[in-house]
Amino acid sequence: MVKIVEIVTITNLIPVFKEGAEANAIQVAKFSFDNGGECGFNVIAQKGLYEIGSKAIYIQPDYCLSENDLFMSFIAPGGDPKRSRLGKQNRIRAIKFNFSFEGSNDPIYSNGVLLPLEEVEAFLFEGDENYCFYSDMPSPEAYRELDLAEELGVTKYEEPETAGSGLIAGDFPSFMYKTDEQNINNIVDHVKKIISEGQEFGITIKRDGSSHTTYFKLEDEDYKSGVCSRSQEKKMDQTFVTEYLDEDKNLYHRYFDKDTMTKGWFCDVLSQFREDDEMDGFEAITKEVKDSWIELATNSGLLENGLAYCKEHGLQLSFRGEIIGSGLKGSGNKVNPDANDKQKLVLFGIDDLSEGFSKRINYSSAHNLRDVSKILGIEYTDVIVVKPKTYNELIDICEDIFRTEKIKGKIIEGVVVRTMYTNDLSCKVMHGDYDSRK
Repeated sequence: MVKIVEIVTITNLIPVFKEGAEANAIQVAKFSFDNGGECGFNVIAQKGLYEIGSKAIYIQPDYCLSENDLFMSFIAPGGDPKRSRLGKQNRIRAIKFNFSFEGSNDPIYSNGVLLPLEEVEAFLFEGDENYCFYSDMPSPEAYRELDLAEELGVTKYEEPETAGSGLIAGDFPSFMYKTDEQNINNIVDHVKKIISEGQEFGITIKRDGSSHTTYFKLEDEDYKSGVCSRSQEKKMDQTFVTEYLDEDKNLYHRYFDKDTMTKGWFCDVLSQFREDDEMDGFEAITKEVKDSWIELATNSGLLENGLAYCKEHGLQLSFRGEIIGSGLKGSGNKVNPDANDKQKLVLFGIDDLSEGFSKRINYSSAHNLRDVSKILGIEYTDVIVVKPKTYNELIDICEDIFRTEKIKGKIIEGVVVRTMYTNDLSCKVMHGDYDSRK
């Protein structure tokens, strides 16, 4: 598994061109990960900064840089934060360069942050007389044990949940995985292996909204239904008590007793405080909260019909999808083609929960996404089935999808690539134009 921040080895330095002339100051650096695997990302680097075989530190896209001296040239180039090409919270975004590889007219996107190993070492360990630098080590084991992301303050970017988020029941259930696909550029060797096996791939358009999961799980002999966002489980009842009335219509409002440090209810007329367990028999005045996850699971019919489907076939399933539309900004990108539409739920996967944990159901099963979604009458992501002969052919197919959607007036976030009849691969290919900074 590729780390957030890790030591890489420079494998190639490729010249870039503009209007037929080679760039004087920059080039593309290619590298392999610590495990020897090829990285598919391109990173623009200053000429003379690296040599083939030299070590560097690579930080993945979509992670946030902390405001320390090592990263100030990215956060505030020349001391000016307005010149930064980072996103919100110092998030690393793709950077579009109007340069091309020789024989091509396509722009180059630089993904991630690459720094000379010596520069990072100097920041972390300068003045530490007991530190043995990487170049002096017989093996990189000490670095494998060092959490470079923690040491450098690099954190995962999380878009906050937006309008339409209501009452929370707890954290995301531990028996399910979070739907965060691996970027194909981090697993090039694995993808090449699967292609060599002759497997078919299903490609679906990635929608930019908020992650949604509705599950149906047996507890004892009864089904429990649950609805979740990316990181939280929702309360199924989105109403809460705002006030109470006693039998004489005296009103009690929420109150915190500072003397006893106790939450409860207070009646101004009676100057009386009561704790929660003393409100039995009182008339509760409630208010319903808008929660897009619960509303869309209900209005789409998924809660009712999904449960009926599970009972009919003796299944335990979780339905994975994206809720998209107005108020559900996802990444917040202004070109999001779904941002101004009416809110809706689009399913992109179904998981089996029968073994006590979530396991993706692929198209070898009768209970696959397409067939079950049609039965339930819920929108799902159409799949394009391909059987590429090479890795580059697969990437070209994805790029063709981006171009086709752009002709339709849509700049999409990317696509998800999965093996059709096995669970050997599930990854994303991001559209360079969608989230890049020029």
